[in-house]
Amino acid sequence: MIRHIVLFKLKDYPSPEEKLSAAETVRTELLSMKAKIEVIREFEAGINEGENPSAYDVSILSTFDSWDDLEVYRFHPVHQAFIAFNKNYSVQKAIIDYEV
Repeated sequence: MIRHIVLFKLKDYPSPEEKLSAAETVRTELLSMKAKIEVIREFEAGINEGENPSAYDVSILSTFDSWDDLEVYRFHPVHQAFIAFNKNYSVQKAIIDYEV
């Protein structure tokens, strides 16, 4: 099985409430992919609740059966649509993929 973890840092917002709203919007959009991309085995998305200034804002933890399935996900039209959508919210991301 392959684990795929992504962290997103959102752009600056005028208030903490607006940033939280943006994070919730991104999380909702992420979660909608699970039902639309058949190769995803496990998928969760979270919003950072800590106060560390170097923390990222939104994360995903997903699992795939194989490296080939991860590639299917990467190029799936629904995932590509999320990437385009997320450009309005995120300014940085970090990714790690590994076998479990």
